[in-house]
Amino acid sequence: MKKLLVTITISTIFSACIKEGTQKKFEPKFVVEGIIENGAVPVVKVMHNIPTNFVIDEKQLEALIIRWATVKVSGGGEEEILTLTRNDKVFPYLYYVGNSLKGKEGQKYKLEVRYNNDVLLSETEIPLYKPAIKGVSYEWLDPEKAQPVVNVDNANPEANYLLFTKLITQHEFYATTPRGIKAIDQAAKEFTVSLLRTRSIQDSMNSSRYYKKGDEIAMKISNVSATSYKLWSAVSQQGLQLSFLNYSSDFAGNIEGSGIGIWYGANSTIDTLTIE
Repeated sequence: MKKLLVTITISTIFSACIKEGTQKKFEPKFVVEGIIENGAVPVVKVMHNIPTNFVIDEKQLEALIIRWATVKVSGGGEEEILTLTRNDKVFPYLYYVGNSLKGKEGQKYKLEVRYNNDVLLSETEIPLYKPAIKGVSYEWLDPEKAQPVVNVDNANPEANYLLFTKLITQHEFYATTPRGIKAIDQAAKEFTVSLLRTRSIQDSMNSSRYYKKGDEIAMKISNVSATSYKLWSAVSQQGLQLSFLNYSSDFAGNIEGSGIGIWYGANSTIDTLTIE
């Protein structure tokens, strides 16, 4: 069976006192990672966390997923209970998705997750400004390694950009390096940035951080609130690009209750290119 991340049993995860780093005791918590984008339904992932640097197999990983929660999103006079959905091509395989409620720019949205006696709460907003991409290209680092390049219109000094890429065939976007850029830190009215590929948890650890000839790539530039940008910057500092379920005890996020993680809103623009 494929290993994803020292193999441990589920009972070990929740009962043992495992050191995290130096003299740190592991504390089991719910982990929530949710997003609502302008014009799109909310998507919320709910799991239990695991100690940093521990490895579990696929069966144990799936047992960590919270599949019987009631997940509700409300805002702008609308409210919806999200539906549990399975997709074996993404991580986690089970997550909660909206159907009728779609995000609107400038609107605040509340998240409520109920599981037995635990209630997790959060609130976020979708910024008004939608990023503008002025052009996309790529550069060859060597004959086998191509890196996508995006030129962003830096018209709004209050924008906070998160950067993502994926293959056209992949279901979801993955954060790049750099993960984010603040508009105020860019002096010019536009800026160009090269994007380093981030592997998903389902990718081989030996997979390339670059793209190759023939790859069709989608690039997404998201504008998020200053609060959401600060949260994602904290995630980057922990080096959690592969998985959100091993958040350390140093990170709280914006989830109220016995949980950690992020609920955020985004206004995004997507462009595509083919490596030729």
